[in-house]
Amino acid sequence: MVSWQTKALNRVLHLTIKKLVSTGGSVAETRRFIEAKGKPPVPPGVEIAPVKAQAFRGEWIRTSQSSDARTLLYLPGGGFMLPASAQIPLLVAHINRAAGTRAMLVHYRLAPEHPFPAGLEDCLAAYRHLLDLGTDPKSIVIAGDSAGGGLTLSTLLALRDDGDPLPAAAVLISPFTDFSMGGNSRFDNARFDPMLSADGVKEIGAIYLDDTAHDHPLVSPVYGDYRDLPPILAQVGSTEILLDDTRHVGERARAHGVDFEVEVWEQVPHVWHVWPFLPETKAAVARIGEFIRQQIPGALTGRQHQRPPGVSKNKPGTKRRPRSRAKAVPASTPSRA
Repeated sequence: MVSWQTKALNRVLHLTIKKLVSTGGSVAETRRFIEAKGKPPVPPGVEIAPVKAQAFRGEWIRTSQSSDARTLLYLPGGGFMLPASAQIPLLVAHINRAAGTRAMLVHYRLAPEHPFPAGLEDCLAAYRHLLDLGTDPKSIVIAGDSAGGGLTLSTLLALRDDGDPLPAAAVLISPFTDFSMGGNSRFDNARFDPMLSADGVKEIGAIYLDDTAHDHPLVSPVYGDYRDLPPILAQVGSTEILLDDTRHVGERARAHGVDFEVEVWEQVPHVWHVWPFLPETKAAVARIGEFIRQQIPGALTGRQHQRPPGVSKNKPGTKRRPRSRAKAVPASTPSRA
């Protein structure tokens, strides 16, 4: 069953956000629209502080349930060109409460001023900053929504190829994974997606890719080699135009022996997690918290992890180390409402 709250929200989004996206406003206009909303007040029990780092910008987000035993590295969406919306820190705080994590929200560089690979380089720098702080990689989960979901996969692929120790797991929320516009859902769901349009998504490529090929696995991770990556949970709505972005990357990852679980939620909007009043949001965030606790069941001792000699810190995916193939895990694709 789809909640009445979600049905009502979908109607509103069709008349507002989708209309704005479909009109093809400039990046500057869309940024001004987002900034005009301002930031909501920080709720009681949530602490937000800037990350002290030179290579990237970020914020620490903690709640009373946060523990250094679990760290969430969160990569927000925004079509690779828009800053994190005002709701994202609150979503991260909700995940902290459900998972017992402390979180680092990464404000990576944006196109068109900084096309690929600038944003990915910032995500890699943030993960390596955690390692430099002595954080055990097996106590880290990387998560992201929309464009940040695609960057989550790209970050995993680049870390593996560069020889960095990998995190315990990853979480994807309505991820964007395919600049080649593959998948029937880009067109079959065009009328039903309450937020995104296929034409609007297609325009992102010209802004973000610069001269990079659309099927490069670090911009379109649906073409990636997923061998040896950690367990991944993906959540996506049944009416999203990006539905097949999730399904196809899940199929490819499972074919490479990765534990990749796809949850398809009925008729929820793109990244529905940012609307806390939806019953589906509460259930989805609770599921994310459960998944993170399953992957990091207990406290781990932090320690310094050195990068292998000769591995580049600056160019993602420049070195490939031979790896053994992981054992295949059966697919699991629950549908939730």
